[in-house]
Amino acid sequence: MSFRRGSWGALRLLVSSTLLSLSPMASFAQSDWPSRPVTIIVGYSAGSAADIVARTLANPLAQKLGQSVVVENRSGADAMIAGRAVARAEPTGYTVGFGSPTSWALTLNLQPQQMGFDPRKDYAPVSLVGETQYVLIVNSDLGVNSIAALVALARRSKPGALNFSSTGEGSVAHLGTLMIAKKLGIEMTHVPYKSTAQSIVDVASGVIQLQLATISPTLPLYQSGKVRILGIASDQRSPLLPEVPTLAEQGAATQAGFSMGLVVPAGTPELIVERLNKAVAETLEDGHVRGSYFKQGVQPRASSPKEFGQYIEAEIESYRKILSEFSIDPR
Repeated sequence: MSFRRGSWGALRLLVSSTLLSLSPMASFAQSDWPSRPVTIIVGYSAGSAADIVARTLANPLAQKLGQSVVVENRSGADAMIAGRAVARAEPTGYTVGFGSPTSWALTLNLQPQQMGFDPRKDYAPVSLVGETQYVLIVNSDLGVNSIAALVALARRSKPGALNFSSTGEGSVAHLGTLMIAKKLGIEMTHVPYKSTAQSIVDVASGVIQLQLATISPTLPLYQSGKVRILGIASDQRSPLLPEVPTLAEQGAATQAGFSMGLVVPAGTPELIVERLNKAVAETLEDGHVRGSYFKQGVQPRASSPKEFGQYIEAEIESYRKILSEFSIDPR
């Protein structure tokens, strides 16, 4: 094909006109979002604590958006399978990821080669959804009902005689307990487990003496008297356990929590992100949602996209420092 002089100018004009004609269509597509069901991908199995939090959010969120919101579970690899799926999805606003900045931060610092995505680059943050704090529990027959009593027992016992469980080296429970032990000047032996469910049962039966665990699975054992809660790893008491003091109140200030939030693939139009963010914020003000979250030991917490992005960055840096402090590098 050949062009005469001046043909290139005509071609450029034609292309520019075409792009201009498509631009209003793109804007309309964004303003019309969502025009079909939205899928929230959850990296944990159906019925898990995180799944329940996501499903509690889904129906009220659907009412705000005017479209169905479907929860899809893709468990495995500590939620990284779901994380990769969201990162590689089309940035149209119809695939939303429900995940944990805490989990992303730990995996990115410990096993970046197995992660398959970078939440700072591959996601557009939408909003935080909530946080659940960890509580320090002990077997009821241990005869310990405070941090001071735990320290006294540890100092009477042989170094390392007390053992504590977690879901593995570098987990929130493992790192949090190491920080507590360091602050208190005591030594304990770490016993890693594959699941929190089994480790908590072993604390209740006395196989393990203590553990940092989230509130939800701990409550039934606490209410039945099988375990005691010594303190909450937060700077404030839980509305669900107002009688339980924080670790800070007992001289062992330690922050250990698990956060959850919503993201979309990087490149998702800002108009869609903003609308989704507004809908999430409104949903988290819903009385039913808040009541359900409180019963699960989850503190509802919304944020702007920018604040959530900064939160993710802060989590990654915080755990980098903690892992370095205790020389943990399973890579």
